[in-house]
Amino acid sequence: MAAREPPRPVWLHGASVGDMRALAPLVRALGETRPDLPLHISAMTADGRRLARRLYPDHPIGRPPLDLPPLPGRALDRVNPRLIILEYLELWPAWIAAAHRRGVPVAVVDGRVGPRSLRVRPLLRRAAGRLALFCARTPEDAGNAAALGVPPDRIRITGNGKYDGVPRDPPRPSPDLRAALGEAHVVVGSLAPAEERPALAALAAAGLRAIIAPRYPRRAAAILRAARRHGVPARRRTDPPDPGARWVVLDTVGELAAAYALAPVALVGGTFCRREGQTLLEPACHGRPVIHGPRTANIWAEARALADRGAHPAPDWPAAFARVRPLIADPGPDPRPALTALFGATRRNLDALRPMLDPG
Repeated sequence: MAAREPPRPVWLHGASVGDMRALAPLVRALGETRPDLPLHISAMTADGRRLARRLYPDHPIGRPPLDLPPLPGRALDRVNPRLIILEYLELWPAWIAAAHRRGVPVAVVDGRVGPRSLRVRPLLRRAAGRLALFCARTPEDAGNAAALGVPPDRIRITGNGKYDGVPRDPPRPSPDLRAALGEAHVVVGSLAPAEERPALAALAAAGLRAIIAPRYPRRAAAILRAARRHGVPARRRTDPPDPGARWVVLDTVGELAAAYALAPVALVGGTFCRREGQTLLEPACHGRPVIHGPRTANIWAEARALADRGAHPAPDWPAAFARVRPLIADPGPDPRPALTALFGATRRNLDALRPMLDPG
């Protein structure tokens, strides 16, 4: 009796660390609903592959093919996938063309199409037209995907699966973290380097006690130098406690999500510069009112879900810090009930993908 051929794998690909995290709920859902299907996972960056090996130790992790014929075809012949799932908008024309010639469907999940992609639409139009499915994050992304060349009947609006990976119960600060950071009026999270100068000037003028988490912990020294220029006593989280310090700079990795519980108000950085926003979910999951800036393209769904229900936009840093004390006195609605609107994209993505998991 002839040996039965092993099932063909599903190939999931993302560019970097953020994409590997965003794929985690879908990888988990595929494992639960279709444990018979092997998964092959690839990431473009070395950091992405390192994280993927930690997140997905039971699956092979590799690089995507260089988008130069005949390399994508060789990679497809070696992996022999039944379906390719691309996170965000990883449209590689030669890879998609090689899959098209072999009858392998290509789907995009958590799809976002921004102005930069539309500016190069002549280069991407043919690849977009060959997609079997485009699961868009928002109605705007769905419209942009159609403008890019994705056939409208292959576009679904399913949301962003990364939110299904956010713990519903946020991490609690340890006694050590609570003792190290002390009391504050506000946690300033994910402060981007481009925001430091105006943010710290406004914070010093406001006279607030603050826990400051720079986007990159190596920026802690620069923030301490700025504090000295403004005459504000400050220290690092890893320094000995000092009750006279008005600013404490979080110079560790992985503690911000818990630190948001240590002040009655949160202010999220990356929203006053070209980064276009860091997540609002971490402080909102603690029930904290969240102040953010005007640049929220990357967190559009979060800002929309929390608008008038726990999120408070501000046009600039002075206006942002001016809102802290009023919100301490009257925090307004608890943002946690509004977060439910963000969840469920993984299930919707899986429903849309299901016909391609069993071709024929």
